[in-house]
Amino acid sequence: MDALDAVNDRFGRKSLVLASEGFSDKSWHLRADMRTPRYTTRIAEVPILKV
Repeated sequence: MDALDAVNDRFGRKSLVLASEGFSDKSWHLRADMRTPRYTTRIAEVPILKV
């Protein structure tokens, strides 16, 4: 905590935060529209690689 406080004192409040605090800016979102409609895998469609 001392190191965290030292960095925040030097670079400004909330420069570093704990992961448990989460994100303050939730401007991102999942790009599910780019996902293939067949998002599950059928075992029969998995390619077989012979080495």
